[in-house]
Formats: sequence, structure tokens, C-alpha cells
Amino acid sequence: MRRRGAPTSREPQPQAKPGAPLVQKAEVADWCKEHVVPESVCTRCNASLIPEFQEKGDWCKEHGLPESQCIECHPELEAKFEAMAPKTAGK
Repeated sequence: MRRRGAPTSREPQPQAKPGAPLVQKAEVADWCKEHVVPESVCTRCNASLIPEFQEKGDWCKEHGLPESQCIECHPELEAKFEAMAPKTAGK
């Protein structure tokens, strides 16, 4: 007996693209080269993002940026952002 909603052998199965990454890297268009974080969360370029980070409790008062981006307080974040940075030709 077939379970309701279970695919039959005749139904095409969705398949992942070979070699497709499980986690997408930041796109070049979403990268702030000046501050080395994704542009979409760069509070130094877009101050309108600040209240949202502050409401979440993700704010370093000492350095004036999200705690989740504060390399001064969390030097381990530097490697995280380096890994996220889009690779340019020749690197």
C-alpha cells in the first residue's frame, strides 16, 4: 500500500546539481570591501541597520558596531569573514 503523498517510481525526483555547495558564499555584490563584512549587514555603510542589531542585543557599545562583527572584541571573527569574502581573480 502506498502512503499518501509518497512519490511513485514514475514520478521524477528532484536532484541536486552536482558540485553545488550546501551553503552559498557571499556574492561580490553583497560584500563591503571597505569593512570586510557582507554589505547587507554593514552598519557602517547603512546606519539604518543599527536599531535591528541593538534590538537583538547584538551591539558592541565600545566600538559602535554589531558584536557579531566586532573583530576588536572577537578576533576569531576575522577568519570567519575572510572565509566568507568573495575570491577575486588571481587569489
